[in-house]
Amino acid sequence: MIGGAQRYLEAARQAIERHGGGWRGLRAVVVRSLKVVRALGVAGFVNRLRRAGGQAPTLAPVTHHAFPEPLPLAQVTQRVGVMAHVFYADLAEELARDLAHMPVPYELLVSVVDEPAAAQVRQHLSSLPLMSRLVVRVVPNRGRDIAPLLVAFREEVLQLDLVCHVHTKKSLYTGSEQSAWRRYLMSSLFGSRDRLAWLLGMFAAESRLGMIYPESYAGVPLWAHTWLSNADVCEALAARLGFAIQRGRYLDFPAGSMFWARVDALRPLYGLDLRLEDFPEERGQVDGTLQHAVERLLACTVQRGDFLLGILPQDGALALATEGARNWTAAFEMDLATRVRLSAVDAELVTVDIFDTLVTRPFLTPEAARAHLALRVEQRTGATDFAALRERAETRARIEHGRDPTLEEIHASLAQLRPALGDAGLLTLECEHEALMLRPREGMLGALAGLRDKCVAALSDMYLSTETLRRVLPAAVSAAIDTWWVSCETGRRKDEAQTWQHIAAREHVAPAHWLHVGDNERADIQMPQLQRLLTPVHVLRPAALLDVVPALRSLRHPGGDRAAWPEQLWRGLVANHFAALADRDPARIAPAPRLTAESAGYAVLGPLLLDYLAWLHRVARETGIDTVLFLSREGHLLAQAHAALMRHVPEAERLRGRYLLVSRRAAGMAAMRTDEDLAALLGGSYTGTLRNLLLARLGDAALASVASVLDARLAQEVFLPDMHAQVMQWLAPAVPALLAVAETEREAYLHYWQSEVGDAAAMVADIGYAGSIQKYLSRMTGRPLGGAYFALRRGAHQLQGLGWAMARHHDGREQDHEASPILQHDLLLEALLAAPSGQFCRFHSEGGERVAEFAPMELDARGVAVLERLHRGALDFIEDAARIAGPDIAHLQFDPQGVTTPLDCFASGQWQHDGWLTALGTEDAFTGRGRVVPGR
Repeated sequence: MIGGAQRYLEAARQAIERHGGGWRGLRAVVVRSLKVVRALGVAGFVNRLRRAGGQAPTLAPVTHHAFPEPLPLAQVTQRVGVMAHVFYADLAEELARDLAHMPVPYELLVSVVDEPAAAQVRQHLSSLPLMSRLVVRVVPNRGRDIAPLLVAFREEVLQLDLVCHVHTKKSLYTGSEQSAWRRYLMSSLFGSRDRLAWLLGMFAAESRLGMIYPESYAGVPLWAHTWLSNADVCEALAARLGFAIQRGRYLDFPAGSMFWARVDALRPLYGLDLRLEDFPEERGQVDGTLQHAVERLLACTVQRGDFLLGILPQDGALALATEGARNWTAAFEMDLATRVRLSAVDAELVTVDIFDTLVTRPFLTPEAARAHLALRVEQRTGATDFAALRERAETRARIEHGRDPTLEEIHASLAQLRPALGDAGLLTLECEHEALMLRPREGMLGALAGLRDKCVAALSDMYLSTETLRRVLPAAVSAAIDTWWVSCETGRRKDEAQTWQHIAAREHVAPAHWLHVGDNERADIQMPQLQRLLTPVHVLRPAALLDVVPALRSLRHPGGDRAAWPEQLWRGLVANHFAALADRDPARIAPAPRLTAESAGYAVLGPLLLDYLAWLHRVARETGIDTVLFLSREGHLLAQAHAALMRHVPEAERLRGRYLLVSRRAAGMAAMRTDEDLAALLGGSYTGTLRNLLLARLGDAALASVASVLDARLAQEVFLPDMHAQVMQWLAPAVPALLAVAETEREAYLHYWQSEVGDAAAMVADIGYAGSIQKYLSRMTGRPLGGAYFALRRGAHQLQGLGWAMARHHDGREQDHEASPILQHDLLLEALLAAPSGQFCRFHSEGGERVAEFAPMELDARGVAVLERLHRGALDFIEDAARIAGPDIAHLQFDPQGVTTPLDCFASGQWQHDGWLTALGTEDAFTGRGRVVPGR
């Protein structure tokens, strides 16, 4: 109870500060509270207080669900109804033709706006087959089709199990009158008796199926799948429903508000107890009303109740998806420069948004960037609540100045809230942080470069003044702008109609000669259209790609906008990379991502390596390790990435990284002391000749030492493990010679070990699996070693007593199954991490010098070139992440499974390549499989 009271007091205190603080803030909160009580009642006010004292959950996306087959119609026992709003009575006959397909008894609930319409409805609908009840009700023309569903027929609908909601829609999203959209929706929901039987059978088969509706009609633009003008109303309604919307996310909803639904899934909406008077009088509103808000919350409400969406495809197939396509491919029909150039043909003025349009941040959301800044502030001042303080300071400054405040005004307000922070140089720190993060959106700069005959102005709602923007923006971005319109200076925001009218007057430009370019669906797209500007250019912000592109949706974090800043950093960098691809060459994104070698390195390898190395550094600190041995050959790239990361970390000198020349063959042979060791080296699977087996497992020196003894046997075909005992019998006479070779190689390798490692506290770093090389090294050197791996199989139990081992992504010693993506895609990962050199074989002395011997290079020139581009991409990702995180590398803790998602996407074919991967095929001499091509 005490904790609850403290939360309420904290919520009240923050509310007062948001409204200006002091007596003025208190008065504003009291006045607002009285309004809430009048609107919601005392109980509603108390519930609102409770929500204010906590954080409402957001909805985690469900990207896939295996729906069962529908049950036969005979097993559909639910009580079924249809609720139809017939505003256009001339369409009643058409509605009757659709309803005639109903295959089960149903109730028909019809709302009309006057008595003549009611008479027409009764005339056409009274004699429909299987209709058990007809209720026609005249309702006021408020709330369009939504108010009749939730208010006028509330009690009737709540008595049903399944309800279909339809209406006589005539307008397209743009407002033009036509029937194609209506016919598309009705055909999807009532196309035939068999179709209806399938839909009803799905509800009977899947108890979690809450709603079925058609994929958005082709005329509904992608950007319409956002909150637009409805965000404030939706946020308030969602709070009453017990969840929070995420304003920057794309959403699914039945565009056109026609659907089949399980009534239990809609029940929370009826719990709102909306009245007809809550809906506005009809004035032809295109957006922003209660009915528009409810339409966008329909699917969210279903999902909030742990029900599933079932979205029908546009092609009419009988199939369901849990997340919609939202007409996404239309946004990728041409490159950004071409789109801007064509759209600007008649433009005299081109205005451009700044953040996410002209420049990008490495984080998915501004909140994550602020959270990282807060960490820097905590390191400097010890303040642990900077992010919350700064938000309150910005709100206070906005109220005080009556407009978007400048950064200087925000920090002045911050100093009032916490005087100790006033002299901490936080204003400068925030500017430096912005400058560090911001990178040009090259595709946008290229587009503007083709508009030299146009006036180009920056138009943005933000807290950075023109002077500050010119300081923190990349020079190329500042140079592209002729004029600046920034809300903290002008007092005018893009989401206000007067702003557009004011600029048109000031710039002496007619709306028909003004093009706006931006990423915000409400302020940059919807508002210019409402003001009759040229059709604006919608530039998808990078974070939106994770909602928009189906093959990228698995990159979303379950916590959404509330994910920790490290998670938003790696995902944000990947999103920025895909955005750059889309700007330049959209065919690389749609219909499916098609990666170059550089892109695969950046988006697939980069996050995985960063996560592993950040974890590796934590392991080194916890275990007192000062030397990390990156095992060849996969360690080639790991060692380079480690070096790149260490350049940004203060403790770089303490943690040494070494690329250790080693292989299973070299370490195993050097560690061999008995015939039992030989038997172990020849374990596992193999198909081929005895000669090739000995060459692959023991090396050419070993083969030469026993050739005379085994000459007649060397061409014999060997199948392991079946012939293991027989092979050991053949080799018995040659064991002394093999042990002599092993001793020679051991002596040479120990000299190398002493020069590279010596007595340092060391651990090996590798992809992993069974830890065999760690075992061999430990036996050879006579000292226990540590091992830090991507993944381990059950076979890693062999390390018992030889040192410790940890795995970042999967440890088969502790888990019963081996479903790790690292293990499932091991050959692909090995190919991506391969070194541009042949496998290390052994050391030998030559003229008193130690010489390393390598097997022939397995990749041809094309393969080496592909590998170089692939690794360059991975290192670019590491550099980009390290540049931002810098000394905060220690704080980079990711979801270890999340960073394997790109590898899964690439291995499964969701992310494709254009042939370059085949160049990384190698010979698998160890098992005798021949040439292995990754990804096959």
